[in-house]
Amino acid sequence: MKYFIYVLNCLLVVLIPTTFILKPTDYKNENNIIKTEVKVKKLQSGLLVKETKTEEPKKEKQNSKVEEKEAIKEEKETPTIEKEIKEEKEVKKEQPIKVEKEQKKVTTQQPKVTTDVLETRIGKMSGYGANCKGCSGYLASGKYVGDGDIYYNDSKYGRIRIVAGDKIYKFGTIVRIKNSRAGDNIIAIVLDRGGSIGLDKKFMFDLLYKTENDALKDEVSYNTTFEILRYGY
Repeated sequence: MKYFIYVLNCLLVVLIPTTFILKPTDYKNENNIIKTEVKVKKLQSGLLVKETKTEEPKKEKQNSKVEEKEAIKEEKETPTIEKEIKEEKEVKKEQPIKVEKEQKKVTTQQPKVTTDVLETRIGKMSGYGANCKGCSGYLASGKYVGDGDIYYNDSKYGRIRIVAGDKIYKFGTIVRIKNSRAGDNIIAIVLDRGGSIGLDKKFMFDLLYKTENDALKDEVSYNTTFEILRYGY
């Protein structure tokens, strides 16, 4: 028993100090570990703060640069818009003036329709048909009347009759015929010639009819008045 008790005492003497000695070191190690973790966290938090601090002004600077660029663009665009508005106003102001000028030009260039008599002659008038003997259907001026069309469309006098006249009257000369068997105030145009037609010949003018039979019905008109309204075309 004594020996057993002695062994226990030895063990207690050995174990108790080790427990008291090892525990503080363990606590110290744990404290050191905790401190290092805290430091690491502080460092990480400090770095994050620095990064956020450094990034924020960059973003602010970028935003400010973008705003400055937009402001410059607006300043550049505003004068161009103002110029376009001014140009549109000037165009609107100029357009009615141009239209008025063009209208004035048109009115001045339009020919005046006159019925002034340039020459008056009195004489005999005969008639002939488009199907007369020796007629080819073409007049001396080149117009074709073989289809029975004995009218001419003039730009000034409209649809008028056709006559053969003296060579002194150019093709396109307008004649107003009065006091004839064919009617009064007939407007005709000289587009043909004739062997017996002229100022010093048997007949002064020869009126064109569709057929020879129509021409023979009216026969010869005496003391007929011929008023020249236009020389040539």
